[in-house]
Amino acid sequence: MGVESSALWKNRSFLLLWLAQLTANIGDQCYSFALLWYLLQATQSGTALSLLAIPEMTAGLLFYLIGGVLADRYNPRSLMVGADLARISVAVLVGIMTALGVKQFAFFLAAQFLIGVFSSLFHPARTVALKAIVPIEQLSRSNAILDTTFRTVRIAAPMTIGVIAAWVPLSTLFFINAFAYLLSACFLYALGKIPRSGQETVTSRLSAGQYIRDIGYGLKELQTNRLLFVILLFSNMGFLVWQVCWNVGFPFLANEMGQGDSSMLAVLIGFYGIGNLLGSLFMARLQYQRHLLVIIAGWLVQAVGFLLLTQGLALHWLAFLAAAIAGVGGPLIGIPTVTAIQTKAADSNTGKIYALNMLMFTGFSMLSSSMGALWLGTWPVKELFFASGLFLAIMCALGLALERKARQDKHQSFSA
Repeated sequence: MGVESSALWKNRSFLLLWLAQLTANIGDQCYSFALLWYLLQATQSGTALSLLAIPEMTAGLLFYLIGGVLADRYNPRSLMVGADLARISVAVLVGIMTALGVKQFAFFLAAQFLIGVFSSLFHPARTVALKAIVPIEQLSRSNAILDTTFRTVRIAAPMTIGVIAAWVPLSTLFFINAFAYLLSACFLYALGKIPRSGQETVTSRLSAGQYIRDIGYGLKELQTNRLLFVILLFSNMGFLVWQVCWNVGFPFLANEMGQGDSSMLAVLIGFYGIGNLLGSLFMARLQYQRHLLVIIAGWLVQAVGFLLLTQGLALHWLAFLAAAIAGVGGPLIGIPTVTAIQTKAADSNTGKIYALNMLMFTGFSMLSSSMGALWLGTWPVKELFFASGLFLAIMCALGLALERKARQDKHQSFSA
């Protein structure tokens, strides 16, 4: 494992991709912190803040498949650099508007939509690029390193950003975000031409018919590659309850635990983030071939955490422990999902399969958020976590049965 890790860090292309993500992640944290704080002061509305995620999700639904087609057809480096440059323009514009004191909420919703569009073009390209520059046996570890970097920045950056925000105008954070994207674009440009095995790089503009045909190729691969489809389904199905637990369950639980003290929510989220980081570090060392089994294990860990959270009102220490346990499950779900896409999908369809995966994630998340708004949010918080944990446990049992059947079918086919 040590030799493999050393070889990965000596891979110049991977190092540049990692540096690009590191700088972009830091910039993203600056943007999120500044935007939430500015709009909180401008609107004094929790409802307004909760609406911020909708334009980005909508953009994902509309553009992820386009991003997947482009990632499979064009040079992924050019797509990533272009997306970073476009996001720079959005960050600078938002920074100028906040410096001028603009408070029209519609403007910020539009900016979030644009961020969602360019992110939908960036992420499939990054998935394809990583597959091209890293040997297949190192893909799982490289995905784990990128995931660990993201989660570490998400935990550590807010404290530093909070100190910076106390000394400079809030609009400065948006310009820091723009500079971070500029650094990311420079690192990505330094990658040079990314090799694409057996694929031609398209330079002409695609017609609408070609887009539709390419999307059809991705759907057809999922139809014929049943195992990959099941992996994507089970990696995303749990978000049907996870999203409402995150958006509704955690804030309500923290409110009741702290009797109105908002710092309790920060502590719960902090413990969840620590669990995320531990899960990522574990995945960076885990060697596995059965992606679906690891994903099911991740959701099972989440189920245990949610069920323990039902006792959080009586035992606060147990709530913190349960949040950390639930957090461990996240990387066990996300990392093998991306790795399965990179290793099991055809080179010509990797970007599209990743985009279809993100569409599943967005669809389940939006459905979960809708349920939370309509009726799940009216449940007592203990019942919400209990029902969610039970749903995940049943889902895991079904997934284990399918995983076992898939192994048996594979064994029988080899025997025949």
